[in-house]
Amino acid sequence: MSRVEPFQPAMQGGTSTATPIEKPAVLAALVRRAKRPLLVVGHRALVVGGDGEHAIDLLARAALKAGWPVAATGDTGPALAERGIEPALCISAMNLGQRLADPDWTGVDGRGPHDVVFMAGLSYALEWTLLSGLRRADLVTVSLSPGYEPHASFSLPNLAWPAWRALIAEAFGLGAEA
Repeated sequence: MSRVEPFQPAMQGGTSTATPIEKPAVLAALVRRAKRPLLVVGHRALVVGGDGEHAIDLLARAALKAGWPVAATGDTGPALAERGIEPALCISAMNLGQRLADPDWTGVDGRGPHDVVFMAGLSYALEWTLLSGLRRADLVTVSLSPGYEPHASFSLPNLAWPAWRALIAEAFGLGAEA
């Protein structure tokens, strides 16, 4: 079991839990190795932040730099478009979870299934539920949310905004000005 406690203690992950990503280099390696990644951005990315910046600002810059397709859930589609990202798919989180679990789904671009799904900005309980449903899928899941998600393959530990922002910026090579 992980040495990191879930963000909400009642949300235990069972006998197998996510590997915590405590160093930006580990996340950077996951980013580099992903062949068909997908970034899922949820509505909480619009409200979580600090110093006048929201999580969606940083996530949009990371997606642009990495060249990743983005699935927008909730009401994030227009906000992503304002930041230069045309979402590959605007979809409910639960519908997306069902598609990701389907081995015959050809991904957001129709060119085959995604190998790694990075998630951020979903409510904790919703992300926990989606990741629980994806545990048996042939898929690596990475929670970029600032609360440890035990059902992911990899998850950031519980982080305050400054530490979360610094880890994401460094892992994606966004530099200090990000």
